Amino acid sequence: MTEPLYEHMASAQAADTLDEFLTARSPALQQLRSMMTARGLSPDVLLEATVESVAPVWEWISTRAAELGVDPRSLEEDPTRSTWPSWARHGMLVDPHPPAETLALVDGFTSYLAQIITAAVPDVQWLVGEHRLDDYPMRNYPVLAAGGHQIFLPAIPLYSAYQSAHGRDPMSGTEMLHHTRRTISALRGQGPVAEGAEEPLVTVVAEVDCFDVGLRADLPEQHPQVVERLITELTDRDGVVSVHRYGPAALVVDAPHWDETRLKLWLTLWLQRHLHIDR
Repeated sequence: MTEPLYEHMASAQAADTLDEFLTARSPALQQLRSMMTARGLSPDVLLEATVESVAPVWEWISTRAAELGVDPRSLEEDPTRSTWPSWARHGMLVDPHPPAETLALVDGFTSYLAQIITAAVPDVQWLVGEHRLDDYPMRNYPVLAAGGHQIFLPAIPLYSAYQSAHGRDPMSGTEMLHHTRRTISALRGQGPVAEGAEEPLVTVVAEVDCFDVGLRADLPEQHPQVVERLITELTDRDGVVSVHRYGPAALVVDAPHWDETRLKLWLTLWLQRHLHIDR
């Protein structure tokens, strides 16, 4: 039986999944160490608990994710699903999906990021994601919170792992290092980050036979090339029939086999990555 998505949880369920997520942090990091050892690497050398070490660790994970590719089975037919990290079981994964080993690598990396970030930002807290807007993309997710920001740590690594699995352009170690530094700065209240508690980057409304997508009002003016690239890459995605731009910040997306949650998360994660490159 499929477990409930974060988006559909009541408050008590979301609190329970936060506890489940936190309980798994230490075992996930230990599993990452074991996976490195099995591949002939020294986890004591790679996982040196510095911000700078994020780059080589992610480069290795990204390369391994490309080697593993996608699982040949659908989400419904994959018998390993019960062993996945809680955030993967309760999150919106789509087919073709990375195999269990890749998800375990992302989970271990999430624990490693958490170790580095919590050491750098002592007043950060683990919370259930919340927002005044009901369609906030990370609502009910387990997030790190401080400085007015809420960060779901697996989001960007999982997005990049999908890119690797599909033979597309993943985030480099340098990109992941910059993302980590921006996250630390934002949680300290010193600057922007990929996932803030401010106005969402996108809103998605399911209409008859299509989706009505609204981009945050500042994006077309401040990042016109990013918006153009977004439209091009979304049009090229499997299952997307067409993307029509009918206003500076307004799109109609025809994707019959997608749902509202999947489209919203894909757009949010894509923008989180590429807006930082554009800065």
